[in-house]
Amino acid sequence: MLKECKPTDEMKGRVERAVQFAHLIIPDIMIFSGGRTSAECSNSEAGMMQKLALSLGADEKLLKVEEKSTTTVENAVYVREILEIEGFTGNLYIVTSCYHMIRSISIFRTVIPSLTALSGLCFECKPERLQSEADRLIIDQNLMSKVPWDSQDWLKDFEDIKNNSSLV
Repeated sequence: MLKECKPTDEMKGRVERAVQFAHLIIPDIMIFSGGRTSAECSNSEAGMMQKLALSLGADEKLLKVEEKSTTTVENAVYVREILEIEGFTGNLYIVTSCYHMIRSISIFRTVIPSLTALSGLCFECKPERLQSEADRLIIDQNLMSKVPWDSQDWLKDFEDIKNNSSLV
């Protein structure tokens, strides 16, 4: 999240790791995902990450931003939407904090069942965050179990359930 409309050290570290990795593997696309999480800030998380990536030498032609999400499940949902629009079928790499990796991979595997290759690259571990991540994964799995992810209307189904759920 942004703090006072500025990127946190954790956000900076994640973006630095993503850009370093992109220079090694030359991806087809880089998606920064995250909406506005601070009422006093007009920047989205994704927009801020895009600015950071450009300042670190990322190729602007590869960058996409997803600015609707405010949760990890929503990150996966709206990234899936972009991947489908782009016709993407390659390897997907998630770059996040180490404590968040297990939950992120679990969510992305559920929300994007067609993925054949999903890997993670993490930045910095915070063991004190592991319990809250495990607790949140249980809530996320409950929500995700209600959506038929392989249906034609998966996005509408997700949004209907989200709008009628006290879990999100």
